[in-house]
Amino acid sequence: MNYRPAIKVMPNVTLVPPELDMAEPLLETIKGNLSHLSTFLDFVKEDVTLEDEQSYLKMMIQQHADNKARLFLIYYDETLIGTIDLHNIQVTHQKAEVGYWIAEGYTGKQIVTNCVNYLCHYAFEILALNKLTIMADKRNIASNKVAKKVGFTFVATDVEDVFDGEHFRDMNRYVLFRKHFLNK
Repeated sequence: MNYRPAIKVMPNVTLVPPELDMAEPLLETIKGNLSHLSTFLDFVKEDVTLEDEQSYLKMMIQQHADNKARLFLIYYDETLIGTIDLHNIQVTHQKAEVGYWIAEGYTGKQIVTNCVNYLCHYAFEILALNKLTIMADKRNIASNKVAKKVGFTFVATDVEDVFDGEHFRDMNRYVLFRKHFLNK
């Protein structure tokens, strides 16, 4: 892989900070996984374009510079298979939210669990955050399992919390505190 820096989180799996030339492989991964991703991710639309992904990457690179977010693209060998991020970083309150998605053919292999675990380490050790939150669609069994496996605690179900254009969805809220993560 030619991208640097690259962070190996498990054999064959690497996290890479975004670069603008990643927009096309990102678009291809999203387009190739539309039905898998759109079930739980309201930002995944059939009409997504290369310009949309370029704008997204520019926004995330700027948010990184402003210390409001961190995005990493997940690669399996040379193939882009998903993303993971810290968003809504609030330095004053030392907290952020975690988001992630992965291509269908790579689910069930502990990839997301290992990536979230790394991101927690990064958030607590490098960014000195105190609290992380994961919001997982109540119906998304895999995403809820990831939160629990990494050590997040279920807090509540936020009923009718997200509108996907047709229905309101219930979201499970999980939290993880630095002291609990570092002491596990």
